[in-house]
Amino acid sequence: NYNNNDSKYFSTQSFGNLNINLTDSQSLLNPGVFAPIGEPRLLTMMAPVVFDESGLNLCRVVSIDALVDACQNTTTGRTTDILFDGLTKEDLENATNLQLQVVDIDFNFVCPNHYRFSEIKPGKNTPNISRVVLRDIDVTFAIKVIDCNYKVCKEGMLTLRYLPCETCPGYDKDTNPSNVAFDLYTPYGISFATENPVGCNKLVPTINYIGYVAGDMCQGVIMEESNAMYKEFEPNNGVTQGISAQALARVIASDDEYLAIGLTLYFKVIYFVQYKFQHEGLCVPPKFALSALGGESSCLAFVQGDLLEQSILPLSVCVEPKTIK
Repeated sequence: NYNNNDSKYFSTQSFGNLNINLTDSQSLLNPGVFAPIGEPRLLTMMAPVVFDESGLNLCRVVSIDALVDACQNTTTGRTTDILFDGLTKEDLENATNLQLQVVDIDFNFVCPNHYRFSEIKPGKNTPNISRVVLRDIDVTFAIKVIDCNYKVCKEGMLTLRYLPCETCPGYDKDTNPSNVAFDLYTPYGISFATENPVGCNKLVPTINYIGYVAGDMCQGVIMEESNAMYKEFEPNNGVTQGISAQALARVIASDDEYLAIGLTLYFKVIYFVQYKFQHEGLCVPPKFALSALGGESSCLAFVQGDLLEQSILPLSVCVEPKTIK
């Protein structure tokens, strides 16, 4: 029979590492029961650290007339350049200015549907160097259409393919070639994604894009059958270990028929590392000021009052918590 007493117990001395200035006898004698009182001189922090980084620029010329409206298209199969979320060709043609935000990038590592895909391999005779080759990456932009009065008159989404094959729209051997390759220093390794979760759970190297897609999902609603034109976006607004990327974009030139969209890609090798640091106390964010409200109630008094604070010691605070005065 299993007996909990069979477990080998290892004690820890972590309770004694606080090195606090102000002490309380009960806290020191029973650190597992009483919270330590006082301010530690030295703490440890797990932080994402950039071990290597570099960037590159691409520029894609887009024919506005060739863009496909994913919400109105009736053909099967997903094209490479699409409009959605209410954005139309007319909006792009009549815009005075366009403001772009890169919200997602599919780097084409996972489940490629043809022979062209991105890959990461060890450098030749250099195991701590990773050679990255990118092909057929799909970049999704959030677009604000701005008129001559600098007002935002329309918003929507646009997905474009960069680094396409030589016979695909937008290819240019100098500004948007069929692939790019570069080396990054990856001493602790790279991240992986599941390519075939139904089969043998093959893991493939990948790049995480640090973007702007949150994890909220529609709950309790039966979704209609997915259309092949639509991409299922996954949350990407977090920092993970391995190779990550960030991106910026802007319209380089435009007329009634074409857009030239420049894309800057930043690649970073990130690992979570624990460091020692000397802190200067816990910060309390300032509270937004409210306009005068009439009436009196407990809720109103709370809304107009101070922010709730994390008042548990030992950390000192920038503003003394009112809850422990």
